[in-house]
Amino acid sequence: MNPKRLTSLKHKITLAFYIILGMALLNGVIAILLSQELRTEIEQLVSTEVVKVTTALQLAKNSERLQIITTELNHYDTEEQRQSLLKELTIQWEHLLKDTKVLYTLETTPNMHQALNSTIDTQLYFQQQLPLLDKLTDSALQAKIQAQNIQTNLTGMSSAFSDEMQMLLDQTHKRYSLLFAQKNLNGITENLSEHQTLSEYLHLGEHLFVLLDEVKNTSSIVALNRLQREAMRLLIQMEDVVPTMRSNNTIYLNWLSQIKQNMVGNDNLFELSRNALKSTQIANAHFSYQANAAREIAQFTQELVNHVEEEIQLAGSNLKSDSTSFVILIFCGGILYCFFIWLTSWHFIAKGIIKPVIATRDAMNAIANEKLDTQMPITDNLELQQMVSSLETLKTYAAQVKAMAETDGLTGCYNRRYLDTQIQKELSYANDHNMPLSLVMFDLDNFKQFNDQYGHVVGDQCLRQIVNAAKSILQRPTDILARYGGEEFMLLLPSSHLEDAYKIAERLRKTIIDLRIPHQNSAHFGIVTISLGVACWQPSQALDVNKLISLADEALYSAKQAGRNRTEVLDKA
Repeated sequence: MNPKRLTSLKHKITLAFYIILGMALLNGVIAILLSQELRTEIEQLVSTEVVKVTTALQLAKNSERLQIITTELNHYDTEEQRQSLLKELTIQWEHLLKDTKVLYTLETTPNMHQALNSTIDTQLYFQQQLPLLDKLTDSALQAKIQAQNIQTNLTGMSSAFSDEMQMLLDQTHKRYSLLFAQKNLNGITENLSEHQTLSEYLHLGEHLFVLLDEVKNTSSIVALNRLQREAMRLLIQMEDVVPTMRSNNTIYLNWLSQIKQNMVGNDNLFELSRNALKSTQIANAHFSYQANAAREIAQFTQELVNHVEEEIQLAGSNLKSDSTSFVILIFCGGILYCFFIWLTSWHFIAKGIIKPVIATRDAMNAIANEKLDTQMPITDNLELQQMVSSLETLKTYAAQVKAMAETDGLTGCYNRRYLDTQIQKELSYANDHNMPLSLVMFDLDNFKQFNDQYGHVVGDQCLRQIVNAAKSILQRPTDILARYGGEEFMLLLPSSHLEDAYKIAERLRKTIIDLRIPHQNSAHFGIVTISLGVACWQPSQALDVNKLISLADEALYSAKQAGRNRTEVLDKA
């Protein structure tokens, strides 16, 4: 970029900066003036309408709570619960009346004013019904408690009645056994008759107690009357049985008297249960009326909230008309502001200079770090494009130098220099990640005789075939094949245990045999074979590259000594 262009760009940026600053100041002054006027109108709106909405929402909340309380009053068990719920009910009606009166003073619309006045009258009416509810719930609770006391007495009587009647039955059974031993036929007949009568009396009594126990679970007056009729029928049957008993019937009459006390009279079990049900039903009806009233108040409150929202929307429309000019100015200023920022920052600076320079820098760093597959940046700037072209040439040279420095020119696999570097890196990585590292060193058996017989050109072709075969069995990108020297090669197998490395070595050995490269001086089928030595570094061993290579070399030497065409493993962990 020439100096003139730089100067022109600087002037454009400076001019754009002053324009943007002037626009910002102008918009700021206008915004301050209009915001003061808008603030005044908003404060007037908030001082009335927001209070209306808040009070109406509180009124709706209290109405919902009132419905919950009336529901809970249908299921009280103690005097404390009843008093607590009635007290809370009174408080909720007071809150409703207070909030409604506040809305009445704030509302100015005639229709809503009349509706609020009607709501206040409804609230006062139901508030006046609270003493009647107190009386009804108290009567229901007292009748329920008295009925429960009678039920408790009857439960004890039932157990005592069964025990005593059973004892009398046992006595008649013993008397029967005695009369049977004395062979007193008249006594036996009388005793059997008395036993049957006593059994009938016991059966009727137990059935009667079961019916009386069902009273506490009865929630219908019709069902309660039915139970009373059945109980009275059983009681009459028991009274009919007593005169037929031959023995002293004082005990049976006593039981009838105790049972009858709880079944007849003004405060009998059935009468108290009926009173409790009637009082509860009447109280529940009043609770239902109160819940309906609370529901109607909640619906009215929702209408009131909608009305207030309409008023707020109307006031908002007025505010909107007053602030139209302010919005237009801010919008236009924002458009121009964004346009100049885009024009100067993105088009002239970011797109034309900064982005291409950064991309070129990143590409240079990548090439310097030997990342030769890096894409070159594209730019329409002449100077930067010249830099990119030079960088592309440098990338090509770097790729050629890297290939020459790391690749064996004859076989195309990695050379000894690259292998030494990678072994050191992989060993450090294996130690850091607690993983094994295996080496497989191999060379061609009797390769000197092969070269002497077939010539060095064929020998080079043979080496290339061996390398291609070795590459074909390597399945992981991290596995490395390198020419160690002459006809010696090495496989670097990261994260491979000794057993895995041995399997790969054996697969390679069999693959070379399958090539069937002729070798008349070979003692193994007259074809080219290889010998392999396998060594493995474990995390427990010292970090010594030379030691690891030496182990692989010793294993290879053992394979040679053992007759060639074999794989030997040397593990001195």
